[in-house]
Amino acid sequence: MVGERIGGVNVFGGGLALYNARYEIVGGVGVSGDTSCADHNIAWRARNNLALDHMAASGSLSAVPGPASLFAGDSTHPDNIIFDITLNPLGGTGVSATGFGHPKCLDTGDPSALPPVIP
Repeated sequence: MVGERIGGVNVFGGGLALYNARYEIVGGVGVSGDTSCADHNIAWRARNNLALDHMAASGSLSAVPGPASLFAGDSTHPDNIIFDITLNPLGGTGVSATGFGHPKCLDTGDPSALPPVIP
């Protein structure tokens, strides 16, 4: 890398916004150390345990949108990881139907089994 620029965007699961009861982003939680899928699941459970996952519709507050609710029909897990990558019939890399697809990791659990977001 001598003389070359290093850096850029490296996107992995494991980072989530933290939402208070007014649906305001008050911070974020990031987890790294296992597969990106496991990191995402651990961050999700940490956010839930902190009760900083206020994203579900409640009274006059609309649900906080996220890729999983907007493009994968999962309103109870709006910013969940999406596993929709399929083989590209033309070869090369896979294709994500939503454009937000993540490759499955070893021993990946069911993302819908995570606790739903709260109002």
